[in-house]
Amino acid sequence: MLPREHRITRSADFRATMRRGARAGTPALMAAVRVTEQQAPTHSSQPTVSWRCGLIVSKAVGNSVVRHRTQRRLRHIIAELLNHPDSLTHSLTANQCAEVVIRAHPEITGLSHSELTEQLDSALRRAFSRTSSGSDSGVRQNTRSKVRRDP
Repeated sequence: MLPREHRITRSADFRATMRRGARAGTPALMAAVRVTEQQAPTHSSQPTVSWRCGLIVSKAVGNSVVRHRTQRRLRHIIAELLNHPDSLTHSLTANQCAEVVIRAHPEITGLSHSELTEQLDSALRRAFSRTSSGSDSGVRQNTRSKVRRDP
């Protein structure tokens, strides 16, 4: 289980990260990353964190046993990747927090631990690189033009 301070729990935070975050995907999952500014903690006991994570594992992945197993596997790998000393979050400044949302696809159930780690690491690296390189901090521009149809 991820520590409470590292979990995204509010639906508004999930929505904002999925809509405005930089995304990168693999056949088994999709990662969305949004870098936000943190306010100073109001209480000294409230720590500042460099990352928060949320998981989306829908019924398309499998029954409840498969979904919960998938969530446990993802939580373990995420904690391992983001807490590592040379992780992607260590490049953030002290007042920044990376909000990460992982959406699992049905193909995730057939992956071994090493394959899942490799795909998750790849997606996170590409998503993080898109947040720092873009001028809009990872915001995708709508390139579709509206087609006007005459009645």
